Amino acid sequence: MVNVIAQRPASRTVMIAVVAVVLGVLAFAADGVDGVAGPVMIAVVSSGVAWGSAALLAGRAAPDRRSAMTGATVLLVSATLVYYLLILAVSRRWSGGTLVDGSSADWYGLRSLAVMTTAWLLVSVVAGPSLGLLGHMTRTARLPSAALAAGAGCGLLSGQGWQEIPPPPWLLWEIDGPDAGIVRGFVAAELVEVIVPLAVLAWLAGARRLWRAWHLMLLALVVTATLSALLWDLLRTAANHLG
Repeated sequence: MVNVIAQRPASRTVMIAVVAVVLGVLAFAADGVDGVAGPVMIAVVSSGVAWGSAALLAGRAAPDRRSAMTGATVLLVSATLVYYLLILAVSRRWSGGTLVDGSSADWYGLRSLAVMTTAWLLVSVVAGPSLGLLGHMTRTARLPSAALAAGAGCGLLSGQGWQEIPPPPWLLWEIDGPDAGIVRGFVAAELVEVIVPLAVLAWLAGARRLWRAWHLMLLALVVTATLSALLWDLLRTAANHLG
């Protein structure tokens, strides 16, 4: 897939569109999964690490910096639109509510949907160029810059997981009772959001032999993961107020 995208611009455009649709549809489907599997499915297909990894790899496959930044941004924006259009037209979970006086709350539901769509589109426009450029640098830049780009990219991807993971998660895994399964599902999802970026980093490092600059990768990873976790915390707080 990577080679096809890099070699043929038309094929790359089609592939980006297909990946965007798949991401949006899978994220929409994950919302309907109940029980323990729900949080895990969301982490795998409907999280910052899932969509960010797709943008990072799209940038890595691009033939130049401009197309890397543009392609990653188009991917995230298109996936966001697909996801929220499915909510608007298919699940319609914004409709059916009532206010205290018994009148329809559909207008407020639509307003909330519009606000969240706008917010995530803005996130896509900001994150897309950055992830696309970092992904492209991991393939084309000199060793020190490529190592920094790989560490920074995967630090950005893992920030959501570090922000959400409770300290220490292994104690929550030992919880018993009726809610134990749900708690373990959330713990597993949060671990996925941390492990997957590390796996992506290992693959990027192996593909370019970036291990020779492991100290630069580690530095970039720690710094950007910390900043990303803080940004995700702010974003979550803002989303709760807007929603």
